[in-house]
Amino acid sequence: MAFTHGTTDPASRFRVLQYIPWIEGRGWQVSHRPKRPGRDPDGGRRRSLRRLLFSPYGKWMRSRSRLQDIRDARHCDVVFQNRDLLAGKLIWEQRLVRSNPRVVFDFDDAIFLGEKRRRHIEWICRHAAWVTAGNEYLADFARRVTPNVTVLPTTVDTGSYVPRDYPAARTGPIRLGWLGSGHSIRQTLYPHLKMLAGLQREIGFDFTIISSPRPELPESGLRWNFVPWTPAQETRVADVMDVGIMPLVDNEFQRGKCGLKLLQYMAGALPVIASPVGVNRSLVEGNGCLASTETEWAGAIRALDGDRELLGRQGMAGRDFCVKNYDMAKWAAVLMRVLEDVAERGPCGQPEPGTTDLKRG
Repeated sequence: MAFTHGTTDPASRFRVLQYIPWIEGRGWQVSHRPKRPGRDPDGGRRRSLRRLLFSPYGKWMRSRSRLQDIRDARHCDVVFQNRDLLAGKLIWEQRLVRSNPRVVFDFDDAIFLGEKRRRHIEWICRHAAWVTAGNEYLADFARRVTPNVTVLPTTVDTGSYVPRDYPAARTGPIRLGWLGSGHSIRQTLYPHLKMLAGLQREIGFDFTIISSPRPELPESGLRWNFVPWTPAQETRVADVMDVGIMPLVDNEFQRGKCGLKLLQYMAGALPVIASPVGVNRSLVEGNGCLASTETEWAGAIRALDGDRELLGRQGMAGRDFCVKNYDMAKWAAVLMRVLEDVAERGPCGQPEPGTTDLKRG
């Protein structure tokens, strides 16, 4: 059984859903259990539905469905849990572990920040049979309370992406772009809008945002184009941009990012410009530029704008790097070893004093 927050959010799609056909192809049966009802994927256009989902009745519906999921989990060989179960309340994980201790807990963001959240995620890591973390920064947190940790990077199915065709010449301004969720854009891109607007006036590049829904950017003077996100569009990211960017703010939360945007750009054979924060440092190796200051960003954009051969070399280097190191199929084998080990060995560790004894499903 696989627990996720939804069906369209990046964590659910790239850390769980893309692996399900691969796992089923190895003879396993997988029951996917997202939150039900989930959040409105249209980002608020259906306002009446959003009001329902966030009403007391909507919360009751989610609680009722999660309770049934937990009951059903007792019959499974392994339970794969992506992030916390519901509403940030530990009681749901406590119920799940009592129902079936063979839990693999997976997380790909610094969801442990804040005292209450830290205690919550520590408890899950301590009582899970195994933990899969998106990078070493996150794994180090889990290792404080358990030795049973595997780094499982966020990966992409590189075969589904259409790489840029570099022999085809293109004229006009260089096209920079950003791809991501409506939640991520506020944290990562918004703080850099004024800098990008100033560089756009100075250098003269086009800028495209692929997201859903259409963001309401704060006023900055940046001229930008909007492309609605769809699963098909993200695999053709190279159709609408020449360079993918991933600016970050150097704080505790964003140091835990797993670099999905960079991998998607690379899968499309695009060079990248990224802030040297967290895993970005290890992902950008000869396939783009790291930039902290406005001067460094300007230098990176100018270098790619002035040398279209460099654009192609870095783009193809990124594609090769992504295929060799971050293709989904490579890491699916690592995930399968974790699942098989947990299914065979059962729970690890003991419950904390005062908690109900764990029982096998």
